[in-house]
Amino acid sequence: MRKGFVLFLFIGLWGYSQSWNVKKHPNNRKRAIFKNGQQISSYRFSEVSELSEGLFYVAEGDLYGYLNSDGRLLTPYRFAFASNFKNGFALVGDSVYQNILTRQMKLILPNIYVRVRMPKFGLILVQSQRGLWGAYDIEGKLKLPVIYSLPPYLVNQNIIIIKLNNEYGLVNSNNETLYNPSYQYISPKGYGYKSGTYLRLF
Repeated sequence: MRKGFVLFLFIGLWGYSQSWNVKKHPNNRKRAIFKNGQQISSYRFSEVSELSEGLFYVAEGDLYGYLNSDGRLLTPYRFAFASNFKNGFALVGDSVYQNILTRQMKLILPNIYVRVRMPKFGLILVQSQRGLWGAYDIEGKLKLPVIYSLPPYLVNQNIIIIKLNNEYGLVNSNNETLYNPSYQYISPKGYGYKSGTYLRLF
């Protein structure tokens, strides 16, 4: 019974994945989208991503927007680059700044960061134009000030390795200090190095 259910589920998922595809125009490089054998868009896209979490990005010319699996445009064509959705979020940006887009097609961050990393443990790492790093939560609230010289290393939500003024320390996701920045190095395995001595910190 279990094997039969797994086989049925596999066939169902395979069938779903096969119900949506992209075709190039025979006379130019434009693409159109087909669902269940029916054409749901004209041949107007210069790029179409794979379907991911029921969404995909497309380009008309040099700018990207997002569509749902029925081919409905969810955003304007406003992004200079775009990525597939993963765990409910996508990395997008213009020619200078990066941001995180939600499934509700809302940008989480202020549009001032030159590098942004996908959420991990509910935190989004950001880098300023000055090269300094901090973190926001997925609601758009600043959690770690943008003052750190390296991307904070997220061991988990409650243990974050930071580097400030060439010294390493530990904070939690509320930027509460666990160990002051006074170590020459802190390893992801929990050892702090100071003055030739390794100390177990976590």
